[in-house]
Amino acid sequence: MKEASRPSKPAKAHSFATALSSQQRSALKARAHHLKPLIQVGQNGLTEGVLAELRQVLETHELIKLQLPGQTDAGEKKDALAELEEQLPEHTFIVGRIGRTVILYLEKNPEDAHILLKDLR
Repeated sequence: MKEASRPSKPAKAHSFATALSSQQRSALKARAHHLKPLIQVGQNGLTEGVLAELRQVLETHELIKLQLPGQTDAGEKKDALAELEEQLPEHTFIVGRIGRTVILYLEKNPEDAHILLKDLR
């Protein structure tokens, strides 16, 4: 008896994380420790040019540091962080903030990614 050929199943789509676990956040912070900020936000804040550069750098590096403007008080930092969170590309997470330095991570498809969240434990 010959078996009827079955149609092959389509490849399962990657399900992106909706939030980072504390273990993943800690592992990403450890990986980012030695990094220097690749983007510095100027006094004009998050302009279209800064956001375009941010998207490009995240696509290239996945894990980056961003530096907020100097001479900002705690309230301004929180406001800048909230604005940044609204403007971030899809599947991008704020890993943490120390002073005026923010750590960002972009989750990519596993085929293209250098850092896989499932491996961070």
